[in-house]
Amino acid sequence: MVGKVLAGRYELLEKIGEGGMARVYRGRDNLLRRTVAVKILKDQMTGDADFIRRFRREAQAAAGLSHPHIVNVYDVGEENDIYYIVMEYVDGKNLKQYIREKGRLTASEAVAIVRQIAEALVQAHDAGVIHRDIKPQNILFSRYGEVKVADFGIAIAADGSTLTCSDDVIGSVHYFSPEQARGNLAGKQSDLYSLGIILYEMVTGRVPFSGESPVSVAMKHVQEPIEPPRRLVDSIPEPLERIILKAVQKEPNKRYQDARSFLEDLKLFQEKGSCLARPEIAAADDEETIVMKPVSAAPVKLREKSWFMPLLIVLLLGVTLLVGFIAARDLLFPSEVVVPDVRGLPQNDAVAVLQEQGLRPNPTVTYVYDDTVPVGHVVRTDPYQERTVRKNRTIELLVSKGPEYILAPDLYLKTENEARILLQEMKLVPDVIRENHDEVPEGKIFRQVPSAGTRLAPGEQVIIYVSQGSNPFPINNLIGLSREKAEEYLQQVGLKSRLAYKISDEPAGTVVAQYPEPGQGVKRGQTVDLVVSKGSSD
Repeated sequence: MVGKVLAGRYELLEKIGEGGMARVYRGRDNLLRRTVAVKILKDQMTGDADFIRRFRREAQAAAGLSHPHIVNVYDVGEENDIYYIVMEYVDGKNLKQYIREKGRLTASEAVAIVRQIAEALVQAHDAGVIHRDIKPQNILFSRYGEVKVADFGIAIAADGSTLTCSDDVIGSVHYFSPEQARGNLAGKQSDLYSLGIILYEMVTGRVPFSGESPVSVAMKHVQEPIEPPRRLVDSIPEPLERIILKAVQKEPNKRYQDARSFLEDLKLFQEKGSCLARPEIAAADDEETIVMKPVSAAPVKLREKSWFMPLLIVLLLGVTLLVGFIAARDLLFPSEVVVPDVRGLPQNDAVAVLQEQGLRPNPTVTYVYDDTVPVGHVVRTDPYQERTVRKNRTIELLVSKGPEYILAPDLYLKTENEARILLQEMKLVPDVIRENHDEVPEGKIFRQVPSAGTRLAPGEQVIIYVSQGSNPFPINNLIGLSREKAEEYLQQVGLKSRLAYKISDEPAGTVVAQYPEPGQGVKRGQTVDLVVSKGSSD
């Protein structure tokens, strides 16, 4: 597909993504001379009228939306059974990648991001469009840091019919609302639930529910209570926790009733945030001096030297305060230092470097997976390197525990679709080979490579062998045999029989026709129709 030009103007340059029903390419609009993203429906979907309607509905829904935080749709079309949408190209990472890089976000940064998503949902919901697949992978950052909500691929108009899909789990189950997990219609509150889960993940560094399979995760959304985020990270402000817990209520009528009310609470939190956070002491001006207001002379006549003792007391007090201020200044207003770059250093070396700079490494180290940094070496710090902080500031060290390994799941007798969903949720890549198998039913998996329990890294491939049923073999000629003999043969070779009768000159009980016909290929378990003579009408 790379190199193809659609509509005489959209040139496909490279594939940049793939979803359940479409592939996405970076392209160039040769007419307007700009980079675009082109989403193309997969070939296997083009023969399905339901998918075609869904694809067109996506284009119509998204094209009607115009907002700074929604990916723009420029064009939609069809050419030689290629269905495509031309969209704004966002050259940046997605929110899932950003969360993985940072581990978790501060409350203020997380709220700033979610506020932009909520603004996009206000616009979409007002237009009668429900996204239904709000997840970090669909939240993009432009090169200027602006948030863009992408992929209204399963969006529906609020006054239209619902989209159904019997086998595929649409979107990521970790962000499903309970009503979606039950297979019910998604509403505006479903998008807000998913957005609440994203906010939960940003401030805690993890999703609230995980499991061995998509089904188990979905059922947890329905049945299990969400652990309050402050139990995981006690520095999360209590008002923000209340916002999150309201958004992720199990019952839609207990959540925010619209995106606008969610957005208003986020704005209020931002406005009151300075009162909720622990204030930092401002740096003192090195040139600041203490100025003492002179005492006016007494209006009455004093005895000789009566003024000496009060003046001495005042002077001593002033000197004491000045000396105390100078001594405490370094403690109250420490000087600033730059956080050194200790990435890649062994943990002990990084601790020594930080201490040399007058910083305090946190004795509690956070260990994270990393594919490139060796075990026991520093992945990053919090605050980041090159940040200016005060001396004696506590610095968090995130240390590598090596690549993340995954145990290959047992896929025996699962359907191809079940295996694909499970492997994708586990960040593994399925590769399907279809072969005949005499014992495993058609459509079921009979073998996998590597085997279940093998340690794999994210992104590794798992080959699954899907049964096409037993090997075909030619059926014998049963015409002329008695019904009993024909049925005996069919039973021996693993075939089923279905009988029909007709008047014939052949003796009653004799097979006069068969389907499939003699010599045609059949598989074990297949049904063979036998036409049996009822005898002549005489």
